[in-house]
Amino acid sequence: MRGWAAAAFGVGAGLIVMVAVGAVGGVGDRATKNGARVAASLYEVQGVTDAGVARLLDGRVEIRAVREGGSGSGAYAYEAGSLEPSAWIAVTSASRDGSWPWTPTILALLGLLLISAWALARRPSPPPPRYPAAIALLSAALLALVAATARQWAHHELEDLSTAHLARGLRAAEIALAAGADPTRAARAAGLPWATTTALDSPDQLWTMPREVGAAIAATPGLRSAPAYTVEAGAATYHGGSIALPAAATPDTLHLVFLGYEETASPTTGLAASALGSALLVSLVLFLLPLSARPRALRRTLAAWGFLAPAAVLLLVFTFGPLLFSLWISLHEWHLVDPAHPFTGLANYRDLLADGSWWSAIRNTAVFTLHVPLAMAVALGLAILTRGSRRAMRWARLALFLPSITSVVAIAVVWKWLLNDGYGLVNRALEGVGLDSVPWLTSPDAALFSLMAISVWMVVGYQMVVFQAGLAAIPRDWYDAARVDGAGPLQRFRHITLPGLRHTLFFVLVTSVIGSFQIFGLVYVMTEGGPLGATDVAVYHIYREAWEFLRFGNAAAMSWLLFAVVFAATWLHFRFLERGGTGV
Repeated sequence: MRGWAAAAFGVGAGLIVMVAVGAVGGVGDRATKNGARVAASLYEVQGVTDAGVARLLDGRVEIRAVREGGSGSGAYAYEAGSLEPSAWIAVTSASRDGSWPWTPTILALLGLLLISAWALARRPSPPPPRYPAAIALLSAALLALVAATARQWAHHELEDLSTAHLARGLRAAEIALAAGADPTRAARAAGLPWATTTALDSPDQLWTMPREVGAAIAATPGLRSAPAYTVEAGAATYHGGSIALPAAATPDTLHLVFLGYEETASPTTGLAASALGSALLVSLVLFLLPLSARPRALRRTLAAWGFLAPAAVLLLVFTFGPLLFSLWISLHEWHLVDPAHPFTGLANYRDLLADGSWWSAIRNTAVFTLHVPLAMAVALGLAILTRGSRRAMRWARLALFLPSITSVVAIAVVWKWLLNDGYGLVNRALEGVGLDSVPWLTSPDAALFSLMAISVWMVVGYQMVVFQAGLAAIPRDWYDAARVDGAGPLQRFRHITLPGLRHTLFFVLVTSVIGSFQIFGLVYVMTEGGPLGATDVAVYHIYREAWEFLRFGNAAAMSWLLFAVVFAATWLHFRFLERGGTGV
Protein backbone atom coordinates (compact mmCIF):
# COMPACT_ATOMS: atom_id res chain seq x y z
CA MET A 1 0.00 0.00 0.00
CA ARG A 2 2.93 2.37 0.64
CA GLY A 3 4.07 1.66 -2.90
CA TRP A 4 0.64 2.74 -4.12
CA ALA A 5 1.10 6.04 -2.28
CA ALA A 6 4.37 6.66 -4.13
CA ALA A 7 2.71 5.72 -7.42
CA ALA A 8 -0.18 8.11 -6.73
CA PHE A 9 2.28 10.90 -5.99
CA GLY A 10 4.17 10.18 -9.22
CA VAL A 11 0.98 10.19 -11.28
CA GLY A 12 -0.19 13.45 -9.68
CA ALA A 13 3.15 15.23 -10.13
CA GLY A 14 3.36 14.02 -13.72
CA LEU A 15 -0.15 15.29 -14.36
CA ILE A 16 0.82 18.74 -13.08
CA VAL A 17 3.86 18.90 -15.34
CA MET A 18 1.88 17.72 -18.35
CA VAL A 19 -0.82 20.33 -17.74
CA ALA A 20 1.84 23.05 -17.91
CA VAL A 21 3.50 21.53 -20.97
CA GLY A 22 0.16 21.07 -22.70
CA ALA A 23 -0.88 24.65 -22.03
CA VAL A 24 2.36 26.06 -23.44
CA GLY A 25 2.28 23.64 -26.38
CA GLY A 26 -1.29 24.63 -27.21
CA VAL A 27 -0.39 28.31 -27.16
CA GLY A 28 2.64 27.56 -29.33
CA ASP A 29 0.39 25.93 -31.94
CA ARG A 30 -1.97 28.89 -31.73
CA ALA A 31 0.94 31.29 -32.21
CA THR A 32 2.04 29.35 -35.30
CA LYS A 33 -1.47 29.61 -36.77
CA ASN A 34 -1.56 33.33 -35.94
CA GLY A 35 1.77 33.69 -37.74
CA ALA A 36 0.28 32.01 -40.79
CA ARG A 37 -2.67 34.42 -40.76
CA VAL A 38 -0.32 37.41 -40.44
CA ALA A 39 1.79 36.09 -43.32
CA ALA A 40 -1.33 35.62 -45.46
CA SER A 41 -2.52 39.14 -44.64
CA LEU A 42 0.90 40.53 -45.51
CA TYR A 43 0.90 38.59 -48.79
CA GLU A 44 -2.32 40.39 -49.73
CA VAL A 45 -0.72 43.85 -49.32
CA GLN A 46 0.01 45.35 -52.70
CA GLY A 47 3.72 45.70 -53.31
CA VAL A 48 4.87 43.05 -50.83
CA THR A 49 6.99 40.38 -52.51
CA ASP A 50 7.31 36.71 -51.69
CA ALA A 51 10.72 37.45 -50.20
CA GLY A 52 9.11 39.97 -47.85
CA VAL A 53 6.58 37.37 -46.69
CA ALA A 54 9.39 34.84 -46.14
CA ARG A 55 11.38 37.43 -44.17
CA LEU A 56 8.45 37.85 -41.78
CA LEU A 57 9.01 34.46 -40.16
CA ASP A 58 12.73 33.99 -40.85
CA GLY A 59 12.20 31.64 -43.76
CA ARG A 60 9.64 29.40 -42.03
CA VAL A 61 7.06 30.36 -44.67
CA GLU A 62 6.33 28.48 -47.87
CA ILE A 63 3.95 29.88 -50.49
CA ARG A 64 2.14 27.04 -52.22
CA ALA A 65 -0.53 26.72 -54.83
CA VAL A 66 -4.10 26.55 -53.57
CA ARG A 67 -4.47 22.90 -54.54
CA GLU A 68 -1.52 22.01 -52.27
CA GLY A 69 -2.93 23.75 -49.19
CA GLY A 70 -5.48 23.02 -46.52
CA SER A 71 -3.41 20.86 -44.20
CA GLY A 72 -1.02 21.68 -41.38
CA SER A 73 -0.43 25.16 -39.99
CA GLY A 74 -1.24 27.69 -42.65
CA ALA A 75 -3.77 30.09 -44.08
CA TYR A 76 -5.28 30.96 -47.44
CA ALA A 77 -4.34 34.30 -49.01
CA TYR A 78 -6.73 36.26 -51.23
CA GLU A 79 -6.16 38.91 -53.83
CA ALA A 80 -8.06 42.18 -53.56
CA GLY A 81 -11.65 41.78 -54.77
CA SER A 82 -11.36 38.01 -55.22
CA LEU A 83 -13.60 35.49 -53.51
CA GLU A 84 -11.30 32.57 -54.32
CA PRO A 85 -7.94 32.06 -52.56
CA SER A 86 -4.85 32.68 -54.64
CA ALA A 87 -2.25 30.92 -52.48
CA TRP A 88 -1.74 28.75 -49.42
CA ILE A 89 0.73 30.16 -46.88
CA ALA A 90 2.28 27.21 -45.01
CA VAL A 91 4.22 27.88 -41.82
CA THR A 92 6.41 25.54 -39.79
CA SER A 93 6.65 25.80 -36.01
CA ALA A 94 9.63 27.57 -34.53
CA SER A 95 12.08 25.39 -32.64
CA ARG A 96 12.19 26.12 -28.94
CA ASP A 97 15.38 24.90 -27.33
CA GLY A 98 15.27 24.14 -23.60
CA SER A 99 11.52 24.60 -23.35
CA TRP A 100 10.94 21.64 -21.03
CA PRO A 101 9.96 22.49 -17.39
CA TRP A 102 13.09 21.04 -15.81
CA THR A 103 12.65 22.66 -12.39
CA PRO A 104 9.18 21.22 -11.64
CA THR A 105 10.24 17.92 -13.17
CA ILE A 106 13.27 17.68 -10.86
CA LEU A 107 11.10 18.63 -7.88
CA ALA A 108 8.58 15.96 -8.86
CA LEU A 109 11.34 13.34 -9.10
CA LEU A 110 12.79 14.38 -5.74
CA GLY A 111 9.34 14.14 -4.15
CA LEU A 112 8.82 10.74 -5.73
CA LEU A 113 12.17 9.59 -4.31
CA LEU A 114 11.23 10.84 -0.83
CA ILE A 115 7.84 9.09 -0.86
CA SER A 116 9.42 5.93 -2.27
CA ALA A 117 12.15 5.99 0.37
CA TRP A 118 9.50 6.36 3.07
CA ALA A 119 7.57 3.44 1.58
CA LEU A 120 10.65 1.20 1.36
CA ALA A 121 11.86 2.10 4.85
CA ARG A 122 8.51 1.27 6.46
CA ARG A 123 7.61 -1.77 4.35
CA PRO A 124 9.05 -4.44 6.73
CA SER A 125 7.19 -2.95 9.69
CA PRO A 126 3.43 -3.32 10.18
CA PRO A 127 1.18 -0.57 8.81
CA PRO A 128 0.75 2.47 11.05
CA PRO A 129 -2.27 2.28 13.35
CA ARG A 130 -3.33 5.81 12.49
CA TYR A 131 -3.49 7.98 9.39
CA PRO A 132 0.08 9.06 8.42
CA ALA A 133 -0.64 12.77 8.54
CA ALA A 134 3.01 13.85 8.31
CA ILE A 135 3.68 12.15 4.98
CA ALA A 136 0.31 13.33 3.67
CA LEU A 137 1.17 16.96 4.47
CA LEU A 138 4.62 16.50 2.95
CA SER A 139 3.06 15.12 -0.26
CA ALA A 140 0.60 17.99 -0.48
CA ALA A 141 3.37 20.55 0.06
CA LEU A 142 5.55 18.96 -2.61
CA LEU A 143 2.68 18.85 -5.10
CA ALA A 144 1.91 22.51 -4.40
CA LEU A 145 5.60 23.35 -4.95
CA VAL A 146 5.62 21.44 -8.25
CA ALA A 147 2.49 23.32 -9.35
CA ALA A 148 3.97 26.69 -8.36
CA THR A 149 7.22 26.12 -10.24
CA ALA A 150 5.30 24.75 -13.24
CA ARG A 151 3.19 27.88 -13.29
CA GLN A 152 6.30 30.06 -13.11
CA TRP A 153 7.85 28.17 -16.03
CA ALA A 154 4.64 28.39 -18.06
CA HIS A 155 4.34 32.12 -17.34
CA HIS A 156 7.90 32.69 -18.58
CA GLU A 157 7.31 30.62 -21.72
CA LEU A 158 4.04 32.41 -22.47
CA GLU A 159 5.77 35.76 -22.04
CA ASP A 160 8.36 34.68 -24.64
CA LEU A 161 5.59 33.64 -27.03
CA SER A 162 3.87 36.98 -26.46
CA THR A 163 7.09 38.88 -27.19
CA ALA A 164 7.60 36.86 -30.37
CA HIS A 165 4.00 37.49 -31.44
CA LEU A 166 4.40 41.25 -30.97
CA ALA A 167 7.75 41.25 -32.80
CA ARG A 168 6.11 39.41 -35.71
CA GLY A 169 3.34 42.00 -35.87
CA LEU A 170 5.83 44.89 -35.78
CA ARG A 171 7.88 43.28 -38.54
CA ALA A 172 4.76 42.75 -40.67
CA ALA A 173 3.82 46.41 -40.26
CA GLU A 174 7.35 47.50 -41.20
CA ILE A 175 7.32 45.35 -44.34
CA ALA A 176 3.91 46.69 -45.34
CA LEU A 177 4.98 50.31 -44.75
CA ALA A 178 8.15 49.75 -46.77
CA ALA A 179 5.97 48.47 -49.64
CA GLY A 180 4.01 51.74 -49.60
CA ALA A 181 0.97 50.74 -47.55
CA ASP A 182 -0.75 53.36 -45.42
CA PRO A 183 -0.62 53.03 -41.60
CA THR A 184 -4.12 51.57 -41.40
CA ARG A 185 -3.37 48.84 -43.94
CA ALA A 186 -0.03 48.11 -42.30
CA ALA A 187 -1.71 47.71 -38.89
CA ARG A 188 -4.33 45.41 -40.43
CA ALA A 189 -1.57 43.26 -41.85
CA ALA A 190 -0.07 42.95 -38.37
CA GLY A 191 -3.42 41.82 -36.97
CA LEU A 192 -2.94 43.72 -33.69
CA PRO A 193 -4.76 46.63 -32.00
CA TRP A 194 -3.10 49.86 -33.04
CA ALA A 195 -3.10 53.63 -32.72
CA THR A 196 -0.88 56.51 -33.77
CA THR A 197 0.86 58.70 -31.23
CA THR A 198 -1.40 61.57 -32.25
CA ALA A 199 -4.48 59.50 -31.48
CA LEU A 200 -3.23 58.51 -28.03
CA ASP A 201 -4.07 61.98 -26.71
CA SER A 202 -7.62 61.77 -28.11
CA PRO A 203 -9.49 58.73 -26.69
CA ASP A 204 -12.29 59.20 -29.24
CA GLN A 205 -9.80 58.38 -32.02
CA LEU A 206 -8.84 55.01 -30.53
CA TRP A 207 -10.72 52.57 -32.73
CA THR A 208 -9.00 49.25 -32.09
CA MET A 209 -6.69 49.89 -29.13
CA PRO A 210 -8.40 49.69 -25.71
CA ARG A 211 -8.80 53.16 -24.28
CA GLU A 212 -7.20 52.31 -20.95
CA VAL A 213 -4.13 51.04 -22.81
CA GLY A 214 -3.91 54.18 -24.90
CA ALA A 215 -4.26 56.32 -21.78
CA ALA A 216 -1.49 54.36 -20.04
CA ILE A 217 0.88 54.81 -23.01
CA ALA A 218 0.03 58.49 -23.31
CA ALA A 219 0.69 59.01 -19.59
CA THR A 220 4.24 57.61 -19.90
CA PRO A 221 6.36 59.80 -22.19
CA GLY A 222 9.08 57.18 -22.44
CA LEU A 223 6.72 54.77 -24.20
CA ARG A 224 5.70 57.12 -27.02
CA SER A 225 8.74 56.18 -29.12
CA ALA A 226 9.99 52.99 -27.45
CA PRO A 227 10.47 50.15 -29.98
CA ALA A 228 9.17 47.57 -27.47
CA TYR A 229 7.65 47.86 -24.01
CA THR A 230 5.09 46.48 -21.59
CA VAL A 231 2.30 48.54 -20.10
CA GLU A 232 -0.10 47.83 -17.23
CA ALA A 233 -3.73 48.66 -17.96
CA GLY A 234 -6.86 47.33 -16.33
CA ALA A 235 -4.80 45.09 -14.00
CA ALA A 236 -3.42 43.27 -17.09
CA THR A 237 -0.07 43.37 -18.87
CA TYR A 238 0.01 44.43 -22.52
CA HIS A 239 3.02 44.05 -24.78
CA GLY A 240 3.52 47.00 -27.08
CA GLY A 241 5.89 48.50 -29.62
CA SER A 242 6.14 51.45 -31.95
CA ILE A 243 7.25 52.06 -35.54
CA ALA A 244 8.19 55.42 -36.98
CA LEU A 245 5.98 56.21 -39.94
CA PRO A 246 7.65 57.41 -43.16
CA ALA A 247 8.36 61.14 -42.98
CA ALA A 248 6.72 61.65 -46.34
CA ALA A 249 3.39 60.53 -44.95
CA THR A 250 3.31 62.17 -41.51
CA PRO A 251 5.83 62.70 -38.69
CA ASP A 252 4.07 60.23 -36.46
CA THR A 253 4.53 56.83 -34.79
CA LEU A 254 2.42 53.71 -35.12
CA HIS A 255 1.82 51.80 -31.87
CA LEU A 256 0.85 48.12 -31.81
CA VAL A 257 -0.25 46.37 -28.59
CA PHE A 258 -0.96 42.77 -27.68
CA LEU A 259 -2.55 41.30 -24.56
CA GLY A 260 -0.02 38.67 -23.57
CA TYR A 261 -0.66 34.96 -23.67
CA GLU A 262 0.32 34.86 -20.00
CA GLU A 263 -2.91 36.80 -19.36
CA THR A 264 -5.26 35.07 -21.80
CA ALA A 265 -3.97 31.49 -21.67
CA SER A 266 -2.56 31.13 -18.17
CA PRO A 267 -2.72 27.51 -16.91
CA THR A 268 -3.11 28.63 -13.29
CA THR A 269 -6.61 27.19 -12.89
CA GLY A 270 -5.67 23.87 -14.46
CA LEU A 271 -2.52 23.60 -12.36
CA ALA A 272 -4.40 24.40 -9.15
CA ALA A 273 -7.09 21.83 -9.97
CA SER A 274 -4.55 19.14 -10.86
CA ALA A 275 -2.52 19.83 -7.71
CA LEU A 276 -5.63 19.65 -5.53
CA GLY A 277 -6.83 16.47 -7.21
CA SER A 278 -3.40 14.86 -6.89
CA ALA A 279 -3.19 15.75 -3.21
CA LEU A 280 -6.62 14.23 -2.62
CA LEU A 281 -5.59 11.07 -4.46
CA VAL A 282 -2.47 10.64 -2.33
CA SER A 283 -4.47 11.35 0.83
CA LEU A 284 -7.06 8.71 -0.08
CA VAL A 285 -4.37 6.11 -0.68
CA LEU A 286 -2.73 6.95 2.64
CA PHE A 287 -6.15 6.74 4.30
CA LEU A 288 -6.30 3.09 3.28
CA LEU A 289 -2.82 2.36 4.64
CA PRO A 290 -3.90 1.51 8.23
CA LEU A 291 -6.41 -0.98 6.75
CA SER A 292 -3.81 -2.86 4.72
CA ALA A 293 -3.16 -5.21 7.68
CA ARG A 294 -6.86 -6.16 7.68
CA PRO A 295 -7.67 -7.42 4.20
CA ARG A 296 -11.35 -7.96 4.95
CA ALA A 297 -11.83 -4.40 6.21
CA LEU A 298 -9.84 -3.11 3.23
CA ARG A 299 -12.04 -4.99 0.77
CA ARG A 300 -15.20 -3.72 2.45
CA THR A 301 -13.89 -0.16 2.38
CA LEU A 302 -12.93 -0.39 -1.28
CA ALA A 303 -16.31 -1.89 -2.12
CA ALA A 304 -18.07 0.94 -0.29
CA TRP A 305 -15.97 3.52 -2.14
CA GLY A 306 -16.76 1.79 -5.39
CA PHE A 307 -20.48 2.22 -4.79
CA LEU A 308 -20.02 5.81 -3.66
CA ALA A 309 -17.65 6.78 -6.47
CA PRO A 310 -20.30 7.60 -9.16
CA ALA A 311 -22.24 9.89 -6.84
CA ALA A 312 -19.02 11.42 -5.51
CA VAL A 313 -17.82 12.15 -9.05
CA LEU A 314 -21.13 13.79 -9.91
CA LEU A 315 -20.97 15.94 -6.79
CA LEU A 316 -17.38 16.89 -7.51
CA VAL A 317 -17.96 17.76 -11.16
CA PHE A 318 -21.36 19.43 -10.94
CA THR A 319 -21.43 20.82 -7.37
CA PHE A 320 -18.12 21.29 -5.60
CA GLY A 321 -16.20 21.98 -8.81
CA PRO A 322 -18.46 24.85 -9.91
CA LEU A 323 -18.51 26.17 -6.34
CA LEU A 324 -14.74 26.36 -6.17
CA PHE A 325 -14.57 27.81 -9.68
CA SER A 326 -17.08 30.52 -8.77
CA LEU A 327 -14.97 31.36 -5.73
CA TRP A 328 -11.94 31.59 -8.02
CA ILE A 329 -13.85 33.85 -10.42
CA SER A 330 -14.93 36.13 -7.57
CA LEU A 331 -11.25 36.91 -6.90
CA HIS A 332 -10.65 38.07 -10.48
CA GLU A 333 -11.83 40.80 -12.80
CA TRP A 334 -13.67 38.35 -15.02
CA HIS A 335 -15.44 39.78 -18.07
CA LEU A 336 -16.92 37.43 -20.63
CA VAL A 337 -15.78 39.54 -23.60
CA ASP A 338 -12.29 40.19 -22.23
CA PRO A 339 -9.73 37.38 -22.58
CA ALA A 340 -7.72 38.72 -19.64
CA HIS A 341 -8.83 37.78 -16.12
CA PRO A 342 -6.47 39.67 -13.78
CA PHE A 343 -6.38 38.71 -10.12
CA THR A 344 -7.96 41.39 -7.92
CA GLY A 345 -8.17 39.62 -4.55
CA LEU A 346 -11.03 40.90 -2.43
CA ALA A 347 -11.62 44.00 -4.56
CA ASN A 348 -14.95 42.69 -5.88
CA TYR A 349 -16.19 42.12 -2.32
CA ARG A 350 -15.02 45.58 -1.21
CA ASP A 351 -16.83 47.17 -4.13
CA LEU A 352 -20.04 45.32 -3.26
CA LEU A 353 -19.98 46.65 0.29
CA ALA A 354 -20.40 50.14 -1.17
CA ASP A 355 -22.82 49.12 -3.96
CA GLY A 356 -26.19 50.60 -3.10
CA SER A 357 -28.06 48.71 -5.83
CA TRP A 358 -26.82 45.36 -4.49
CA TRP A 359 -27.91 46.11 -0.94
CA SER A 360 -31.23 47.36 -2.29
CA ALA A 361 -31.68 43.94 -3.91
CA ILE A 362 -30.81 42.27 -0.61
CA ARG A 363 -33.38 44.46 1.15
CA ASN A 364 -36.05 43.56 -1.41
CA THR A 365 -35.21 39.89 -0.92
CA ALA A 366 -35.50 40.22 2.85
CA VAL A 367 -38.89 41.92 2.48
CA PHE A 368 -40.03 39.19 0.10
CA THR A 369 -39.02 36.59 2.71
CA LEU A 370 -41.62 38.03 5.10
CA HIS A 371 -44.30 36.08 3.23
CA VAL A 372 -42.93 32.83 4.68
CA PRO A 373 -44.70 33.04 8.10
CA LEU A 374 -47.98 33.92 6.39
CA ALA A 375 -47.66 30.99 3.98
CA MET A 376 -46.84 28.63 6.86
CA ALA A 377 -49.86 29.81 8.86
CA VAL A 378 -52.20 29.37 5.90
CA ALA A 379 -50.69 25.97 5.08
CA LEU A 380 -51.06 24.76 8.65
CA GLY A 381 -54.66 25.89 8.77
CA LEU A 382 -55.44 24.14 5.49
CA ALA A 383 -53.64 21.00 6.69
CA ILE A 384 -55.90 20.87 9.74
CA LEU A 385 -59.06 21.60 7.73
CA THR A 386 -58.36 18.99 5.03
CA ARG A 387 -57.21 16.11 7.26
CA GLY A 388 -60.26 14.02 6.55
CA SER A 389 -60.35 11.04 4.20
CA ARG A 390 -63.55 12.03 2.47
CA ARG A 391 -63.51 12.44 -1.29
CA ALA A 392 -64.10 16.16 -1.06
CA MET A 393 -61.05 16.54 1.18
CA ARG A 394 -58.91 14.55 -1.24
CA TRP A 395 -59.97 16.73 -4.17
CA ALA A 396 -59.31 19.85 -2.09
CA ARG A 397 -55.81 18.68 -1.24
CA LEU A 398 -55.13 17.91 -4.90
CA ALA A 399 -56.34 21.36 -6.02
CA LEU A 400 -54.19 23.09 -3.39
CA PHE A 401 -51.13 21.01 -4.23
CA LEU A 402 -51.23 21.53 -8.01
CA PRO A 403 -49.58 25.01 -8.03
CA SER A 404 -46.48 23.63 -6.29
CA ILE A 405 -45.83 21.16 -9.14
CA THR A 406 -46.71 23.51 -12.00
CA SER A 407 -44.02 25.28 -14.01
CA VAL A 408 -43.04 28.60 -12.47
CA VAL A 409 -42.89 30.18 -15.91
CA ALA A 410 -46.42 29.04 -16.75
CA ILE A 411 -47.71 30.38 -13.42
CA ALA A 412 -45.92 33.69 -13.94
CA VAL A 413 -47.33 34.14 -17.45
CA VAL A 414 -50.90 33.44 -16.30
CA TRP A 415 -50.68 35.76 -13.30
CA LYS A 416 -49.06 38.49 -15.39
CA TRP A 417 -52.07 38.31 -17.67
CA LEU A 418 -54.54 38.26 -14.76
CA LEU A 419 -52.92 41.27 -13.05
CA ASN A 420 -52.43 43.41 -16.15
CA ASP A 421 -53.50 47.02 -15.67
CA GLY A 422 -55.38 47.32 -18.95
CA TYR A 423 -57.02 43.98 -19.61
CA GLY A 424 -56.37 41.87 -16.50
CA LEU A 425 -59.32 39.88 -15.21
CA VAL A 426 -58.62 40.89 -11.60
CA ASN A 427 -58.96 44.60 -12.34
CA ARG A 428 -61.97 43.95 -14.57
CA ALA A 429 -63.61 42.17 -11.63
CA LEU A 430 -62.81 45.06 -9.29
CA GLU A 431 -64.27 47.55 -11.71
CA GLY A 432 -67.34 45.34 -12.07
CA VAL A 433 -68.15 45.77 -8.37
CA GLY A 434 -67.45 49.51 -8.43
CA LEU A 435 -63.87 49.54 -7.13
CA ASP A 436 -60.86 51.21 -8.72
CA SER A 437 -58.32 49.11 -10.59
CA VAL A 438 -54.98 48.47 -8.89
CA PRO A 439 -51.56 48.70 -10.62
CA TRP A 440 -50.50 45.33 -9.28
CA LEU A 441 -47.24 45.02 -11.22
CA THR A 442 -46.56 48.59 -12.34
CA SER A 443 -46.55 50.38 -9.00
CA PRO A 444 -43.33 50.36 -6.91
CA ASP A 445 -45.49 50.14 -3.79
CA ALA A 446 -47.55 47.12 -4.91
CA ALA A 447 -45.36 45.04 -7.23
CA LEU A 448 -43.30 43.25 -4.58
CA PHE A 449 -46.35 42.50 -2.43
CA SER A 450 -48.15 41.10 -5.49
CA LEU A 451 -45.25 38.70 -6.03
CA MET A 452 -45.37 37.75 -2.35
CA ALA A 453 -49.08 36.91 -2.60
CA ILE A 454 -48.49 34.79 -5.70
CA SER A 455 -45.63 33.00 -3.95
CA VAL A 456 -47.90 32.21 -0.99
CA TRP A 457 -50.42 30.69 -3.40
CA MET A 458 -47.65 28.64 -5.04
CA VAL A 459 -46.04 27.13 -1.93
CA VAL A 460 -48.98 26.70 0.41
CA GLY A 461 -50.00 23.35 -1.12
CA TYR A 462 -46.57 21.79 -0.66
CA GLN A 463 -46.32 23.06 2.91
CA MET A 464 -49.82 21.75 3.62
CA VAL A 465 -48.77 18.23 2.59
CA VAL A 466 -45.67 18.41 4.79
CA PHE A 467 -47.73 19.59 7.74
CA GLN A 468 -50.25 16.80 7.24
CA ALA A 469 -47.41 14.28 7.38
CA GLY A 470 -46.31 15.86 10.65
CA LEU A 471 -49.85 15.82 12.04
CA ALA A 472 -50.16 12.12 11.19
CA ALA A 473 -47.11 11.41 13.36
CA ILE A 474 -48.74 12.88 16.48
CA PRO A 475 -50.37 10.08 18.56
CA ARG A 476 -54.18 10.36 18.69
CA ASP A 477 -54.08 9.24 22.32
CA TRP A 478 -52.68 12.63 23.27
CA TYR A 479 -55.74 14.42 21.89
CA ASP A 480 -58.11 11.94 23.59
CA ALA A 481 -56.37 12.41 26.93
CA ALA A 482 -56.57 16.20 26.51
CA ARG A 483 -60.31 16.02 25.80
CA VAL A 484 -60.82 13.90 28.93
CA ASP A 485 -58.97 16.56 30.92
CA GLY A 486 -61.29 19.22 29.52
CA ALA A 487 -58.86 20.91 27.08
CA GLY A 488 -60.54 22.91 24.34
CA PRO A 489 -59.52 23.12 20.66
CA LEU A 490 -57.17 26.10 21.18
CA GLN A 491 -55.53 24.46 24.17
CA ARG A 492 -55.05 21.21 22.25
CA PHE A 493 -53.56 23.16 19.34
CA ARG A 494 -51.21 25.09 21.61
CA HIS A 495 -50.05 22.28 23.88
CA ILE A 496 -50.18 19.26 21.54
CA THR A 497 -50.23 20.25 17.85
CA LEU A 498 -47.56 22.96 17.90
CA PRO A 499 -45.07 21.03 20.09
CA GLY A 500 -45.67 17.90 18.04
CA LEU A 501 -44.95 19.83 14.83
CA ARG A 502 -41.85 21.57 16.18
CA HIS A 503 -39.39 19.78 13.88
CA THR A 504 -41.76 19.97 10.92
CA LEU A 505 -42.22 23.69 11.46
CA PHE A 506 -38.47 24.17 11.61
CA PHE A 507 -37.94 22.19 8.40
CA VAL A 508 -40.60 24.15 6.52
CA LEU A 509 -39.30 27.46 7.88
CA VAL A 510 -35.67 26.87 6.91
CA THR A 511 -36.41 25.47 3.45
CA SER A 512 -38.92 28.23 2.75
CA VAL A 513 -36.50 30.99 3.78
CA ILE A 514 -33.77 29.50 1.60
CA GLY A 515 -36.22 29.20 -1.30
CA SER A 516 -37.41 32.77 -0.89
CA PHE A 517 -33.82 34.05 -1.04
CA GLN A 518 -33.48 32.19 -4.35
CA ILE A 519 -36.59 33.69 -5.95
CA PHE A 520 -35.95 34.34 -9.65
CA GLY A 521 -38.56 32.92 -12.03
CA LEU A 522 -41.47 35.14 -10.97
CA VAL A 523 -39.34 38.28 -11.11
CA TYR A 524 -37.76 37.41 -14.45
CA VAL A 525 -41.06 36.73 -16.20
CA MET A 526 -43.42 39.18 -14.51
CA THR A 527 -41.51 42.35 -13.60
CA GLU A 528 -37.84 42.07 -14.71
CA GLY A 529 -36.80 43.78 -11.52
CA GLY A 530 -39.13 46.75 -11.96
CA PRO A 531 -40.81 49.03 -11.60
CA LEU A 532 -37.93 51.33 -10.57
CA GLY A 533 -36.07 48.39 -9.03
CA ALA A 534 -38.87 47.60 -6.57
CA THR A 535 -38.65 43.85 -7.34
CA ASP A 536 -34.93 43.67 -8.05
CA VAL A 537 -34.13 40.72 -5.80
CA ALA A 538 -30.70 39.21 -5.17
CA VAL A 539 -30.68 36.31 -7.65
CA TYR A 540 -32.13 38.44 -10.44
CA HIS A 541 -29.53 41.11 -9.69
CA ILE A 542 -26.79 38.47 -9.95
CA TYR A 543 -28.27 37.25 -13.24
CA ARG A 544 -28.21 40.74 -14.73
CA GLU A 545 -24.68 41.38 -13.52
CA ALA A 546 -23.46 38.18 -15.20
CA TRP A 547 -25.50 37.85 -18.40
CA GLU A 548 -26.44 41.44 -19.23
CA PHE A 549 -23.38 43.35 -18.04
CA LEU A 550 -21.01 40.35 -18.50
CA ARG A 551 -19.23 41.03 -15.19
CA PHE A 552 -18.84 37.48 -13.95
CA GLY A 553 -16.33 38.38 -11.24
CA ASN A 554 -18.80 40.73 -9.56
CA ALA A 555 -21.64 38.23 -10.04
CA ALA A 556 -19.61 35.45 -8.39
CA ALA A 557 -18.79 37.72 -5.46
CA MET A 558 -22.50 38.53 -5.12
CA SER A 559 -23.32 34.83 -5.10
CA TRP A 560 -20.93 34.17 -2.24
CA LEU A 561 -22.25 37.15 -0.27
CA LEU A 562 -25.78 35.82 -0.80
CA PHE A 563 -24.57 32.43 0.42
CA ALA A 564 -23.19 34.11 3.55
CA VAL A 565 -26.53 35.84 4.18
CA VAL A 566 -28.52 32.62 3.73
CA PHE A 567 -26.06 30.69 5.89
CA ALA A 568 -26.34 33.28 8.66
CA ALA A 569 -30.14 33.15 8.50
CA THR A 570 -30.13 29.35 8.63
CA TRP A 571 -27.68 29.33 11.53
CA LEU A 572 -29.89 31.74 13.46
CA HIS A 573 -32.85 29.45 12.85
CA PHE A 574 -30.89 26.48 14.22
CA ARG A 575 -29.90 28.46 17.29
CA PHE A 576 -33.50 29.46 17.81
CA LEU A 577 -34.61 25.83 17.59
CA GLU A 578 -31.98 24.75 20.12
CA ARG A 579 -33.13 27.36 22.61
CA GLY A 580 -36.76 26.48 21.93
CA GLY A 581 -36.02 22.78 22.29
CA THR A 582 -34.57 23.15 25.77
CA GLY A 583 -37.82 24.47 27.10
CA VAL A 584 -40.07 21.71 25.79
